[in-house]
Formats: sequence, C-alpha cells, structure tokens
Amino acid sequence: MQTEGGWINISEAARLYGKDRKWVYDQIKQYGLGTKKVGDRRLVQLVDLIAHRGEPQQGAPPTSETHTNSSQKITPDHTPETELIQQENQFLHQRIDELKADQAERQAREIQWESERARLQSIIERQTYALPKPQSEGVFSRFIQWVQSL
Repeated sequence: MQTEGGWINISEAARLYGKDRKWVYDQIKQYGLGTKKVGDRRLVQLVDLIAHRGEPQQGAPPTSETHTNSSQKITPDHTPETELIQQENQFLHQRIDELKADQAERQAREIQWESERARLQSIIERQTYALPKPQSEGVFSRFIQWVQSL
C-alpha cells in the first residue's frame, strides 16, 4: 500500500476495511472526512478514517454493510417491543370504536332533541294567549258596581 502523505484512494480504503466503496463514501459523508482529487482518483486521509473507524484489519475479506433503505423487508420477529406495539394498536382500535359509538349516540340524541324542540315550537305557535281584562278603579267603574249590587 502506497500512501502519498497519508492519502489513499477510495478503493484501497475499502479493501483495507473489508468493505465496499459505498461504505467508504458513507464514512466520508457521515464524519465529514476531507478528500482530494488527484487526476481521476478520489483520495481520503487514512489517519482521519482510522480516527473515526479504528485500525483496519489486515486481510479482511470484503463485506458489504447492510444499509437501511425503504426496500428492506421487515421480518415478522416477535420481540417484546412488537408485542407491546401490537397490544397498544389493539387498544387504540378499541378506543376508536368506542368513540365512534359515542359519537353516533350523541348524534341520535341530538336528532331526538331537535325533533322535540320543533314539536314544542309548533305547539307554542298554535297557542293564542288572551290577555285578562284590565280592572278599572275609576269613579265610573265604582258606580257600575254599586248599580249591580242593588
């Protein structure tokens, strides 16, 4: 391995760590490692890579780290966390069903109240109220009362 002032190319760094080139680029991005381009080769400082990822194991076979992406399939492992999530999910579904039933019940009561209000309103509108006769306490009314009493 030939280093030029501690700089090595991406392929060499990948071979040293037993990883692929994408892994090296991911490390550069993740840790903000400095790179430079010489001709058509991209170089990274080995010292920076060692500082963040440790000493490379000599002769390590190339492997590819699993990167999490949207195409990765989820295995149906039943861990305690998934059990708790499933229980919580079931509880939330039950609670949603209860809330929907309560909402339907409130709507039914509101319809009943509205029909009762309309019925009472129609009764009120049909009623005619007669005002009582005013009582006069003048001289003329006392005279009439005196005449009627005879």
